[in-house]
Amino acid sequence: MSGISLRSKEFLEGLRMFEEDRRVDTDFVLDILKEAIIKTYQKHIDAPEATVRVEITPEKEMKIYHDLLVVEDDSDSFDETLDILYSEAKKIREDVQVGDIITREVDFNEIGRSSISVAKNMLKQRIKEFEKQRVYDEYKDKEFDLITGTVKTVDEKFVLIDLKNTIGIMTNSEQIPGEIYREGQQLRVIIKEVSKNSKGSQVVLSRADSMFVKRLFEKEVPEIAQGVVEIKAIAREAGERTKMAVYSRSEDVDPIGACIGPRGSRVQAVISEIKGEKIDVFEWNEDLGELVKNALSPAEVKAVFYAEEDLSELSEEEAEKRLRRPNRPLCVVVDDDQYSIAIGKKGKNARLAVKLTGRKIDIKKMSDILEAGILISEKVAEFRADQLRIAKEKELKAFQAQQEEARRRQEEFEAQMAASDTGFSEEALEEMESKPSPEEEITIVDIAREEEEAAKEEAVEEPAAPLEEPVAEPAEEKPATAPVEEKEEPVEEVKKPVRKKKELTPKTGYVSKFENFADASKPEEKQPEKKKRKRKGEEEERRLRPEDLRTNKEYEIRPEYTEEELEEIARSQEEEENDSWINDDIDFDEYEEYYDDEEDRR
Repeated sequence: MSGISLRSKEFLEGLRMFEEDRRVDTDFVLDILKEAIIKTYQKHIDAPEATVRVEITPEKEMKIYHDLLVVEDDSDSFDETLDILYSEAKKIREDVQVGDIITREVDFNEIGRSSISVAKNMLKQRIKEFEKQRVYDEYKDKEFDLITGTVKTVDEKFVLIDLKNTIGIMTNSEQIPGEIYREGQQLRVIIKEVSKNSKGSQVVLSRADSMFVKRLFEKEVPEIAQGVVEIKAIAREAGERTKMAVYSRSEDVDPIGACIGPRGSRVQAVISEIKGEKIDVFEWNEDLGELVKNALSPAEVKAVFYAEEDLSELSEEEAEKRLRRPNRPLCVVVDDDQYSIAIGKKGKNARLAVKLTGRKIDIKKMSDILEAGILISEKVAEFRADQLRIAKEKELKAFQAQQEEARRRQEEFEAQMAASDTGFSEEALEEMESKPSPEEEITIVDIAREEEEAAKEEAVEEPAAPLEEPVAEPAEEKPATAPVEEKEEPVEEVKKPVRKKKELTPKTGYVSKFENFADASKPEEKQPEKKKRKRKGEEEERRLRPEDLRTNKEYEIRPEYTEEELEEIARSQEEEENDSWINDDIDFDEYEEYYDDEEDRR
């Protein structure tokens, strides 16, 4: 039986063309080819329900197999496209039984050239569907993203732009008025819309949308990309003017200055991209009245309040609901000489303010308001009261949302704690129960540290008594005169003060196990023999056991010196005595008369 060789030059060249032109991999093409061959053969035998398989052999050859059901020779329901007679099946396999499946290999020559053309058309159709879905999936999540493309075709009604993976279209309404495009030109655009229809997926591009200016500022201003400065609202008349309200999350960052940049470099880069279009940047304000005033700049607004509405035909409930809706139209009052400025050329300024605020705005002259007898102060007070109510409702909703979120997290935590297992063994639990708490665990080093801190506090109030002299050879006896005593003060610097003993007082409130053991009210126990203290490098903390405690014991810290340290102290004292300029044999009393005579002569 003949099959399709996957190693032939023609087949490999066809796969390569599919991969390059259609951007699909080999496995996908082979799967579609298998499905197309199966459909073609089923159509050839006029049996859509026939069981047909297409497999690739280890020799890289594609073959067709047709599965047939074995039936009795005298069966009335025999169908040659689905069944095979028992006598015929015995020729293929000796041990065959009625009800078994016999697989028969199909020769590709049986399909015919006309059927191959059907398979070719089916393959093209499936490739188109795949491309359509691929383009849609790739660009649907990139809506309003800024990308760069190459102009491929320029027409009177549209411009086709090559995006590497597909072709996007930019209609006249999405172009900047007066802008000229050339084939091969690199152009920055945003993906405004991605749609999918019977003809394929269409990517609509734009340079006239307000999001295009927003994305340009995000590229030029690092503070916006980092999230420090946020563009709260933006409105645009392509080719004419753009109004943008910005807000800073940091008090140290000026949002307007960040967007303008040093010497206007950042805003000028955006203006150059949109061909000289004017851009107004102002600070966002949560107060709707102030926001409207900024949006209508450069016109000077006198007052902002709700516009009057005809509610006579509505019921009280409907009228109340209408008055409390969030997007009520506004009335803006300006001086007569500011009216044309507020409206703008061809109503451009007013339209931008409406887009920016999302409210319908009716601009009135001050003279018209006065003629109508409208009390501006009352209208403004009503407007401010309603805005205050809306702000409080927002705060309440935000607080309730936080409470609900906290309640939900608490319930999840409690559910996890109830469902989770501790994971400790019985021995570990017993050890945890027997181990004292951090308040009960006291070490000798902790007591020593507490005594040392107490001694430092008392050393300021009382003079420290000298320590006992270390064991050493006695020095020569010196005369006990007052001057000699004053001159020997430097020797006493080597001695260390004795730290006053301080009685450990029990803590008030919580009583630990250690305090119960160390209660002074209990009878005095025999003091255990004090062990020799280890040196500094070898000192280790150990837990103070109850049986080692003495209830009326007063803890004190006494310095202990090694033999080498005692010899060093004695040596230093002897050197200081030898270096002293004072002679022990001098009698200073003899010179007192000389100083007295000197004073009398003066």
